[in-house]
Order: sequence, then structure tokens, then C-alpha cells
Amino acid sequence: MTELSIRLLSTVPGLPPVLQTVHLLGLAMLMASAVMMDLRLLSLAGRGQQVQEMLQRLFPWLFWALPIMLLSGLPFLLARPQRYFNNPVFAYKAGFLCLALLATLLLWIAFRRGATQQPAWPIKSLALVSLAAWLMTAMSGRWIAYADYLFWPG
Repeated sequence: MTELSIRLLSTVPGLPPVLQTVHLLGLAMLMASAVMMDLRLLSLAGRGQQVQEMLQRLFPWLFWALPIMLLSGLPFLLARPQRYFNNPVFAYKAGFLCLALLATLLLWIAFRRGATQQPAWPIKSLALVSLAAWLMTAMSGRWIAYADYLFWPG
């Protein structure tokens, strides 16, 4: 897989920027849906809409964004795994991503059970964790490329 990824990224004209653009569009789709859901559960946005209605509309966008991001980011990881696995910022991204996915999964389970209709403090706390984790995932993902500047060899 490593050789195939390297060959594709180096020989297909324009593939790296296209994949990065798709990855960023997936990030925009994911962040828009996750942030709006979390802000609605925290009663900070969309108060004029029913919680269940908004979640029903936004969860599919979030769930479709995840495979788009995975498939568009995987060739870069496979082509140069040492660049990512030796990068401490990538470890932060992976940790925040796991936390964000867990929080979102728990919110989805709560939504399926109807527990998000009138969000109580556990749901609001989970929405706050989800919001923070998604924001940190996105921020650390963008900082991966700049880790050389952050951790300059001394």
C-alpha cells in the first residue's frame, strides 16, 4: 500500500491538492454539522428549531463526512507513515479524534433513544466535550504540517 500511495501521489498530476481539498471539504462538512448540533444541544444556536429535527438533519452529514475524510487522508498517511507516526501533533489529533468520535457516538445513541429532546446536563456536558474535541481535532490536524516549526531540533 505504501508503494501504491507514493506512486499515485507522485505520478498522478494534481492528485495531492485534489485530495487535500476533498479532505478540507470533508472537514468543513463535519465541523458544520458537529458544531451546529453541539451548539443546539447547548442552547447556544438554533433555538427556533426542534432539537430532534435538527439532529435528524445533521447527523447524516457528519457520518458521511467521516469516510470522505478517511479516504482522502489515508493516501498521505500510507505514503509517509514516519512523517505522521513520529509527529507528536499527529498523536494529539488521534487522541482528540477518538474522544470526538466517542462523544458523537454517545450523542447519536442518546438521540436514537430520544434523550436529546430536552437536553439535560449530561447531554449538554457531552455536547461540550464533543464540541471541544472536534475543534481540537481540526486544529491539531491543521498543525501537523507545521510541527517542524513547533518542535525545532535543538
